[in-house]
Amino acid sequence: MTRVADLAALTEDLERHLGDPHDPNSPASFATILDLDEREQYPHVLLDHLRAWRCHEFGVPVSAGGRGVATQDSIAFGTAIARRDATAATALSITMLAYLPIWVGGTDEQKKRYGRAVCNGAKVSWGLSEREHGSDLLGNQMTARRAEGGYVVDGEKWLIGNATLADYIVLFVRTEDRGGPAGFTILVLDKRSTPAHHITALPDEQLHGLRGIDMSGVRLTRCFIPESARIGAEGQGLEIALKSSHPVRVMITGIALGCADTALRLTLDFTTHRRIFGREVVDVPYSRRKLVECFADQLLCDVLANCAARGLQASPDQSSVWSSVAKFLIPTVLDRTVSALAVVLGARHYLRAHPRYGAFQKAKRDLLVANFADGNTVVNLKNVALQLHNLLKPAEADIARASVVFDWDAELPPIRPWAAQTVSRTGDDALLTLPHALDLLRHRGWDKCVRLGELFAGEIEKMREECASLRETRGRRYGDSAELFVLAERYCVVHAAACCLAHRAMSTWIGEPLVGPEPLLLCLQRLWHLLHPLDTVIDESDVDAGAAVMLRLYRENRSFGYRQFALAKSSEPGGEPR
Repeated sequence: MTRVADLAALTEDLERHLGDPHDPNSPASFATILDLDEREQYPHVLLDHLRAWRCHEFGVPVSAGGRGVATQDSIAFGTAIARRDATAATALSITMLAYLPIWVGGTDEQKKRYGRAVCNGAKVSWGLSEREHGSDLLGNQMTARRAEGGYVVDGEKWLIGNATLADYIVLFVRTEDRGGPAGFTILVLDKRSTPAHHITALPDEQLHGLRGIDMSGVRLTRCFIPESARIGAEGQGLEIALKSSHPVRVMITGIALGCADTALRLTLDFTTHRRIFGREVVDVPYSRRKLVECFADQLLCDVLANCAARGLQASPDQSSVWSSVAKFLIPTVLDRTVSALAVVLGARHYLRAHPRYGAFQKAKRDLLVANFADGNTVVNLKNVALQLHNLLKPAEADIARASVVFDWDAELPPIRPWAAQTVSRTGDDALLTLPHALDLLRHRGWDKCVRLGELFAGEIEKMREECASLRETRGRRYGDSAELFVLAERYCVVHAAACCLAHRAMSTWIGEPLVGPEPLLLCLQRLWHLLHPLDTVIDESDVDAGAAVMLRLYRENRSFGYRQFALAKSSEPGGEPR
């Protein structure tokens, strides 16, 4: 069994465990989930059902007693869960993400101790953000003063997931009055063994999406935390937090992918069963094109997310690039995608209580969390922008290393999140591999894809020249200039195109109906449209070919992605099983 097939089989088992989302009696039915959303209730029962499948154990490494071996697994499972309920997917992922600082900076004993707790069902919160400082981590004010045997902590953390329900809170605290990069430390608060009068729960915030999530805060007053609960060395907090953020960014994209999948699938339910002017809506040329474009968006984001996940393991020295591009581009693209699908679905997308289409409006609201959770799109764009000068330098590609990223059947090295680098000194394997990928596709005779790929290659040279000019003209103001951020946006698009090309060029196995050039061409067209919205690079025959692929996956009840796992049996809009 190939690695792709292996993960697909595991995801299919999770799908079966979750059941038909349109069956009110299934464990993860839209009816139950929408009811909880309306009442803003935490999904306790669904999370218990997921823990019964041992889903939470994939956030803990095997060496610490868990089942975690690859970040791409977490994306696949997160997407499958978010297809039903992004609230449950987020609630589950919060504990996984909060464990990451321990995975990055903890001792073997700490990884096992807290890993055991997570595997036993403990909830963990990542106490990073504060009300007055947001993404400015160096401004954080929660303090930890040295005391005999540990630290005394004072201050607030706000708008953090699981804050009220958590058994443990991993805290980013100031240990030097002057702050600075070496002025912060990571401590783990065990809420169960801390006297209650030292902890005050802050109110749960009412949210636009994820209405049932525990998104609250905590105030600590002279709260003692033993030195044994310090993660890493004193003053290493910022480094650990930044390295932890790389897999966090990538895993969060699974929530956006799951929400967009639901939106597309519900819209196809409607357009393949609704007749207007004597034909199904899916056969109306404008609607058909819009659906194919949205399918291509889903496909290219699936490629970008999985390549980023693999990049974290294959080239951790470039993880800041892989993760920031994915976290910026995927939610940005899929937010636009779901808005386009709402137009096709029409008035039904606005109905909260519709027995079938009510899930659309929830998915549309919930997806937005991926834009700002654990580093918003601007923060991630800045991470790319400040590295552009080095990323655009010509360099020799490491084809062997890149093949591990882009061939999803290639064996990955073990996860080593502590090996992540906050800036890349070795460039960007996606862009560096682009000429090799084009040569492989040229040899295959995929002429349309190659021509578009060459246009993206031309964009790299243009960006290189513009970046150099900007550095010269802006001087010290270069780093915060609006023009640099616009350039970084373009870079993210070209990076995604390079991933799509390299993935198809270097993959050893792709199954039907995605094996041909048509899906790749559509992905490249969508990305080119972001750079040049008035250019026409595909024709009606390309759209029809893409529609055939999309509809086959839909009718065979398979995922909209290159892994193509089978979904749980789902009833048709008319009531028949599919």
